Amino acid sequence: MNNPEVIYANLTGDSEPFVTDSLCVNCEQQGKTTILLTKIPMFSNIIIVSFDCEHCGYKNNEVQFGGEIKDKGIKLNLKVSDPKDLQRQIIRSEFCKVLIPELEFEMPSNKKSSINTLEGFLQNIIDDLSHDQPIRKYTQVETYDRIEYIIEKLKQFKEGQGLPFNWIMEDPSGNSFIQNPNELQDDPQLKINHYIRTIEELEAMGYSAENQKQEIQQQQQVITDPIRQGTEKIQAGGQNFGQPIEDSVKNESINIPTPCNVCKEMGENKMCTVTIPHFKEILIMSFNCEFCGFKDTEVKATGEISKQGKLIELKFENEKDLCRDVFKSDTAKLRIPEIDLELGTGTLGGVYSNVEGLLEQILTRLRDNNPFVGDSADEDYKKKMEQIFQQLEEFKSGKKQFTLQIRDLVENSFIQNPFYPNEDNQVKITLFDRNDEDNDELGIDTMKTENYQN
Repeated sequence: MNNPEVIYANLTGDSEPFVTDSLCVNCEQQGKTTILLTKIPMFSNIIIVSFDCEHCGYKNNEVQFGGEIKDKGIKLNLKVSDPKDLQRQIIRSEFCKVLIPELEFEMPSNKKSSINTLEGFLQNIIDDLSHDQPIRKYTQVETYDRIEYIIEKLKQFKEGQGLPFNWIMEDPSGNSFIQNPNELQDDPQLKINHYIRTIEELEAMGYSAENQKQEIQQQQQVITDPIRQGTEKIQAGGQNFGQPIEDSVKNESINIPTPCNVCKEMGENKMCTVTIPHFKEILIMSFNCEFCGFKDTEVKATGEISKQGKLIELKFENEKDLCRDVFKSDTAKLRIPEIDLELGTGTLGGVYSNVEGLLEQILTRLRDNNPFVGDSADEDYKKKMEQIFQQLEEFKSGKKQFTLQIRDLVENSFIQNPFYPNEDNQVKITLFDRNDEDNDELGIDTMKTENYQN
């Protein structure tokens, strides 16, 4: 059986769109529809469709998603507090609804995907709401007044006045996106939550819910099955602290049958613990699907939540420092002040590697996980990112000194001291008290630790 033809093109200036004649819905003359099938790295396959009528000037643009829906739904909450936020690029899927809680306004999904700036979306909403206002003025006075109030507020928002307000997108398909204008920094104004979609949401998107029900039953069956004990060793990158793997990895791994997130066939999730000397145990989870080849690895710290957070600062001096083992937990932010780079807690997840490997993952993240980096990006932004990439390459090769800072909310991160038991003069460790925002991010304030039955 031949492999299917790949019809998606990379998002570059060399991509050739497909142009066809189409009937204009406005004047019923022949217009032109331009179709570009493209792939946004680490995001989704999309189809950009643009219609233009040279007779009446009517134009229309939309985005369609050529790939599958994501494993989970997504909720994006952008706090718009600066006029510059109005220029953020936004992708809204056909299943996404938009909320502006300050106006008690909700825009339901409209079965049409689109890409635009926030300012452009606000203008579209204003145009849609204004369309029937002349009729409502005489037939539905109260509704007219209420909509007129919303229109005036939206116009103020569009002009950068009356800020802040919240722009919330809830998308069960998981295909909506809001641009981070500074990919090098954590975005404090944008909160992203992924959630498990309901069967009702699946059916509303036109998908059969039977497969979802079967997956739930299958997962419940897995939970009731006894866990198999295996003796296969799991290779953990960065675990060698000058001793054999048998000394740091438990003799047996736990193997749990788990449905694959991609093809839904049964794969195997292997778990083992690795002891980092003079630190703590960490849990390594490695999933492999023999059916489709999908692989995934997670690293988690074990133990209780510490009373304080920890800031680790490494001053790089020579190439030997690239070989230091590093564990950055999923509750830690990472910063390199020399290039003004800051990555949030969920950006890389848990990483267990050495300094060189960590820098490589940062490079991969910045190059491949930004939908707006490419030949279509703004020239100034492209030049800035290329300079950052070049400096990271110099850091990774040991040609240039830098500072690596890891701020962990629960003391779960670690940088190896190669001079142990002697003091490491290149590493500075500072403990700090968490503030309310830190506790909220960890969910500590909402944890119930007493009277569980009440």
